[in-house]
Amino acid sequence: MLRAYNYQCAICGYDLKYDSISIGLEAAHVKWKQYGGPCIVNDGLALCLLHHSAFDMRAIGLDSYLKMKISSGVNGHQMVEKLFWDFEGKNILLPRIKEDYLHDRFVEWHLREVFRK
Repeated sequence: MLRAYNYQCAICGYDLKYDSISIGLEAAHVKWKQYGGPCIVNDGLALCLLHHSAFDMRAIGLDSYLKMKISSGVNGHQMVEKLFWDFEGKNILLPRIKEDYLHDRFVEWHLREVFRK
């Protein structure tokens, strides 16, 4: 998963490494594993810890065009503006290989079952 996204957060591009080891970057299921989401690249994103947590907590999501959506409940000051609201409506970073792109059905599931406006 991380390799497919070139070891970068799909939202903000975060890519900290210590020598060759990624720090604070995770593979995130779009359709959660406990709800039948498969362990395949097409059901995942590489996300930094912050965006992964926000994605799982319903604060952010993706629309059908793979643009970032932000819940109206997200609030905060300057850092929240920079780390969330500045990305609203922007395309996520996509894998280098088109066959690794997210499948629509997983994005639709997350939008329907997880994300909150």
